[in-house]
Amino acid sequence: MKTFVLQTRVLNEAHTGKNIGALLREACTEWKISDNNPAIVTDNARNMIVAGAEAQFSPHITCFAHTLNLASQKGLGVDRASRLLGKVRKIVGYFHRSPIACHVLREKQKLMELPHHKLTQDIITRWNSSFDMLDRFLEQQTAIMATLMSKDLRKGGTDVGTLSESDIANMEDIVQLMGPVKMAEEEQPTLSVIAPLRAKLLKHLQPCEDDSTLVAEIKRVMANDLSTRYKGTRDALNIASALDPRFKELPYLEKEDREQVYAKLVLEAQQIPAMGNEEEGEGGSSPKLSGSQEQTTASNESPPCKKKALDALFADSFTQTERKSISETARAEVIRYRAKDALPLTGNAMKWWRSQEKELPLLSTLAKRYLCIPGTSVPAERVFSTAGDIVNAQRSVLRPDHVDQLIFLKKNL
Repeated sequence: MKTFVLQTRVLNEAHTGKNIGALLREACTEWKISDNNPAIVTDNARNMIVAGAEAQFSPHITCFAHTLNLASQKGLGVDRASRLLGKVRKIVGYFHRSPIACHVLREKQKLMELPHHKLTQDIITRWNSSFDMLDRFLEQQTAIMATLMSKDLRKGGTDVGTLSESDIANMEDIVQLMGPVKMAEEEQPTLSVIAPLRAKLLKHLQPCEDDSTLVAEIKRVMANDLSTRYKGTRDALNIASALDPRFKELPYLEKEDREQVYAKLVLEAQQIPAMGNEEEGEGGSSPKLSGSQEQTTASNESPPCKKKALDALFADSFTQTERKSISETARAEVIRYRAKDALPLTGNAMKWWRSQEKELPLLSTLAKRYLCIPGTSVPAERVFSTAGDIVNAQRSVLRPDHVDQLIFLKKNL
């Protein structure tokens, strides 16, 4: 529901970080979101970073898909890769503009028993479209070359350039290198998956002896960019992964770092209020008290002078005992949790925690807070496309509240 808060409000002022931050706070008030510091997921734009800080949302997670796009764009922006993309883009553009070339290509595809696929034209601002263009070009390479050499096209004196053997080899290397990155981007992860995915990609981008010069350069540029991301939210990402029973072993971290993550997890669990108090705040009614608790309540209603005297005599002792009890409970839960078998990657983490609520109440509460946070803003951004499909020239008299309802139904049914 928080996603719709951000998408259904309109900012009629300059899109500065301060103005967006104020709008986010207003949205929380309108939708009665009681959490003082809810999580927020945005792209890496400067104004959005400032908006998250202005609204005091925490943690502020930058979209994993957008982060990968930035790193991949830099990698494919190296000189040799950029020149190769320019050559392929020119050839593909020619086929998109020429009906004759498309006709000859279809004939060659039939003759060579290749899939009857159209060539893919990339969008410069989206690296994955460049990957798709190269991948489709390699699939149709023989048909494309045969088409460009056909008499029907040479009659027109067309000169779109050709690719050398080294160009084809570089294209294959790029597709092989970027394939795992494309898979990672399509994952659309939740918060707990970001740290393992990032570590996996950084390992994939480590140099190898068999790397060509081009691949080594792309790896270096991408690894340098990706390694600088998520520095401010590293703790939140690791705690989320630790709370995910699929990744709770934290194999991407060193042993010392794993222990530090679980130590921080214990500290966070200690901050959770008693389960009874939490239910009282949510449900609006007080839980039933036992006889001993009623006597304690009655004693707390004594005259002010006696209450102050009791505080002076016993407050330190009883407060320390309570804190120690919460600390021990949190540590015990973490120990029991770590002793359990990891959940298979195909398992559902939220269903697993639902079955553990009674045995691990503190950690299950934390898990609900962390595991529901998306790791990418892509689904929310697609709401804009949905709105564009709903509000068009033929439906321009739709009321705003009806637009909100139609968008909600489209994205949630």
